[in-house]
Amino acid sequence: MDKWLSNPTALKIISLAIGILLWAVVHFDSDRSPNTVASLTETKEIDGIQVKAIGMDEKNYALRLLEPSVVHLTVRGSRSDLISATPNDFQVTVDLSKATEGRMVVPVTVSLPRGLERVDVKPSSVTVVLERILTKEFEVSVKAVGNPGQGYKTGQAIVKPNNRVHVTLPKDQMDEVSFVGGSISVDGIEETVNEKKMKIIVLDKDGNEMSDALVNPSVVEVEIPITKPFKKLPLQFGFIGKLPDGLAISSFKPSVDTVTVYGPQDVLDKYDFYDGLQIDLSKMTQSGTISLDIKPEAGLSTVDPTTVTIDYTIVPESLKVLSKLKITLIGLSDGLKAKVAVPANGTVDATVKGAPLILADIGVKDVQLVADLSGLGPGSHVVPLDIHLPRFVNSGTDVPLSITVEITDGTATTTPTAPTSAGPTSKGAGASGNGSTNNGTSANNESTPADGAGTGSGNGTDPGTGTDNNTTNPNSNNAPQEQPVTATKT
Repeated sequence: MDKWLSNPTALKIISLAIGILLWAVVHFDSDRSPNTVASLTETKEIDGIQVKAIGMDEKNYALRLLEPSVVHLTVRGSRSDLISATPNDFQVTVDLSKATEGRMVVPVTVSLPRGLERVDVKPSSVTVVLERILTKEFEVSVKAVGNPGQGYKTGQAIVKPNNRVHVTLPKDQMDEVSFVGGSISVDGIEETVNEKKMKIIVLDKDGNEMSDALVNPSVVEVEIPITKPFKKLPLQFGFIGKLPDGLAISSFKPSVDTVTVYGPQDVLDKYDFYDGLQIDLSKMTQSGTISLDIKPEAGLSTVDPTTVTIDYTIVPESLKVLSKLKITLIGLSDGLKAKVAVPANGTVDATVKGAPLILADIGVKDVQLVADLSGLGPGSHVVPLDIHLPRFVNSGTDVPLSITVEITDGTATTTPTAPTSAGPTSKGAGASGNGSTNNGTSANNESTPADGAGTGSGNGTDPGTGTDNNTTNPNSNNAPQEQPVTATKT
């Protein structure tokens, strides 16, 4: 017996028999049906599995709709596998790698934990909408919040490196953008804000921040000038003295035409031009360049620029006669009428002097003759003329121009009487006799108009020493008067 058990072949046979008996014991049960093993597999219903989009080109498209966003899943497996599976082990996806702009229906893909199989998924497809993403350039807006120090003003903000940024948004949102920029506080500040970093935000038309917007660059540097109130004014020059005889200014070219003045607003409101500079003509004997300091006038803090350079040209002067200049009468009292009696044609010739280039452009329209009748009553009056000339043009004679004016009360008709002549008549450059009053000294003179149509008139008298003189217009041809006329002093 021992020899038989020690035989290898016998041992193999015994082992096989024992294995068959064990299998039979395990699998054979008269009380169970043959389908008992299959009944160990169970099914499970899972709700609310989130659908995820994968493969989308996020640089060019934005997912605007995925509907429905969750699905109902039915799976099958052993109880132990179903119990061990967590919700995160179930993945439902839609592949958008080949999707384009617009609406489309895409099937879902289900990924299950090991040991489980899909029975059903509802719905089996979802609707997606893709919107194309756009990038657009916008100008940066800077809002200065608060009030700077007393008397100071905020200037135009400067954005660095430049004032433009790029905003990326889906196409359907890009039209809603109304503001791209940020805000900087200047409350109480009295000096320029430098290198202040500002985050760029994007707001829609309702003033809400568009958090989906991508901005490049998202942060910029801002400079906000803080200055006192200022005003730009035209620069005007005052002249004192006179050029040496025989010289005239041909050109006068300042380096700037306007200045910027800074100061309190109430002071600035009083200025329409800046005339704080004076030039002494007596020192300008030849062409050259002068530089003048521009100093702030009373109430102003600073002026920019602080200097002005003037290039000027001095040339020999020339004379020019302007014929038939109209006369403007001003200052006549209400209820009175006035007309020019001498010269009879109501116009005057005048000689002017200046640089040849300037005189070449001077015409009748550039000269104004004004007779002031303020305080004069009815009667005949010799009235001096004020002559208004362009800059750097002067009267060509030292003899003042005057006219005779007849003033009536509007009802009576007055016959003018001719003034008496005490000397020769003169055909001057549009002037009657030297009947103007000068420095308290009056002179009785007579002269005929340039066209010979009128008679000389007597001059008025002032309180002072009266002197009778015979005056001849230096620019006229003297001629004796054939018949004496009677002069009436007024």
